[in-house]
Amino acid sequence: MSAPHLLHEFPLHYESLVRFLRRRLGCDEQAREVAHDTWMRLAERPAAGAEPIGDARSYFCTVAANLHLDQHRRTQWLQSHLAQTADTGAGATHAPDVADGVMYRQALAALDAALAALPARVRAVFEAHRIHGECQAGIAARLGVSLRTVERDLAVAGERVEAALHRWRGDKALPAAVAKGRRKSLASLLGLGAVGVLGWQGWRHWQAQALQWQTAFATPRGQRLNRALPDGSLLALDADSRAEVTFDARRRAVRLLQGAAFFEVRAEAARPFVVDAGGVSVTVLGTRFGVELDPAGGVLVQVESGRVRVERGGQVLAAALTAGQGLAVPPGAAPARAAGGPAAPWREGRLHFDATPLADAVQRLSRYSRMDLRTDARAASLRVSGTVEIAQAHDWLQALPAALPVRLVREPNGGVLLAGR
Repeated sequence: MSAPHLLHEFPLHYESLVRFLRRRLGCDEQAREVAHDTWMRLAERPAAGAEPIGDARSYFCTVAANLHLDQHRRTQWLQSHLAQTADTGAGATHAPDVADGVMYRQALAALDAALAALPARVRAVFEAHRIHGECQAGIAARLGVSLRTVERDLAVAGERVEAALHRWRGDKALPAAVAKGRRKSLASLLGLGAVGVLGWQGWRHWQAQALQWQTAFATPRGQRLNRALPDGSLLALDADSRAEVTFDARRRAVRLLQGAAFFEVRAEAARPFVVDAGGVSVTVLGTRFGVELDPAGGVLVQVESGRVRVERGGQVLAAALTAGQGLAVPPGAAPARAAGGPAAPWREGRLHFDATPLADAVQRLSRYSRMDLRTDARAASLRVSGTVEIAQAHDWLQALPAALPVRLVREPNGGVLLAGR
């Protein structure tokens, strides 16, 4: 019996096959799902060159039983993989290839567009069943329609998704009869393994892993870090600093938790790059800029090239900072344009102070010192200006008593206290 004849025979044995699967699986919904997958497998069977089939019903039952066994094994593998990922944290540092990331986003955009064009009920049925896992009978009861209507809506949505993915791949239009009779799985359309191997559960997991990337960076005192990000952007993290990075299909976000960072951002019009620090958001599309968070919660933004927008609490503080400009945003106070100068001078081993409170300057220097540095109440508010070579910070501290009314006191823990005189 050839493939076309099998497809012709399938409706005649459908209910019998469902009863066989229901006895085997103990679930009517799951039995109908496997029966539907069996029909899809038959539709993909080559029309010529296959061995003839004698007993169609027995063949259908054998194919269905094997399909369910494969699905059970894949589900076990996926659960084991997800558990291992959660235990080891491997998924948190997964970085997809840049070209693959673009391809994934294009495929998802094609799917999103296809689903958005569906009638409201058809889209709701498809999302409830295929994405959220709701059973067909439950959907029918909730929407007040027949089970056959739900099945028909799922078939319509599947055909639209298939057509959209064919267009995305650039495939030539298929004849209507072939397209209707020989539906291919999402795996063959996408050219990706995840959907076909793992089903919709795997598809959701693949989306999360392939399109989302997140990690955290931290540096100890005296050490800096340079890292390339998955989109081709570059991150430089100053000493004694912490940042969290999260990328997904629509947004690239960095949360600066402590210290200072410098960014060289690869432009992507569809995915803005946003840095959050101390309640201040800096949004760019392609530029080089630095962001620094001081211990009191103030934020300094300095632009080396390009343009950035600075906001706080939804209020735009600077619509466009350009090359050579900076903005200082103290906590709970009005922002002020920062003095000109290179952005993130710590990258060159220097720190610039402009009437900076001594407590803040000493706190800044402490990122590079093995010893604890602090000031007392009388010295904390004294102002310092000038450029300090980080490698010569010890000499700068030793010279301070000649310029300011302070003295250096060695503390029992090996640290240094700058005390007012």
